[in-house]
Formats: sequence, C-alpha cells, structure tokens
Amino acid sequence: MPSSPDAADKIREKVTTGALPDVGAITFADFGTDLICDGCDTPILPGEMEYAVEARDRHSFRFHVRCALLWQMYTWRARGR
Repeated sequence: MPSSPDAADKIREKVTTGALPDVGAITFADFGTDLICDGCDTPILPGEMEYAVEARDRHSFRFHVRCALLWQMYTWRARGR
C-alpha cells in the first residue's frame, strides 16, 4: 500500500506536535516489512522501499519514501530553512 493520500497533512501535524523528531539520519533503506509507517500510519509493503530514521534519542522511525521526503521538508520548514 503506498503512503496514504493524506500523508502530508498527517506528517505536518506530527512534526508540529513533536510526534516525529525534528532531526534524524536515515540509517538504512530496504524493502518494506509490513510495519506501519510512522508518517502516514499505513503499512510499508514488501514491494515498497522503507526508510529507517534514527532520532537523537536513538528511537527509530520507519517511513515510505514519500513520507521520508515529506518529513524532511516539514522539519526544514519548521526550522526556518
């Protein structure tokens, strides 16, 4: 299942509320494992790429490719870039 149609709205809200980290580094990219995307709350299927991001507190977040890009964009905007 691709990222949800309202992924941008969900991710923007999660960045604003602090539910997603404001900084992180992509630690790996691989095929999905049916785990839930932390950005859009839908499964990342085996036929899709899954990005794992590690926050400063060592917590890992998983994203669809599109959701990882949206997360980066909204965190940059929140920091005034």
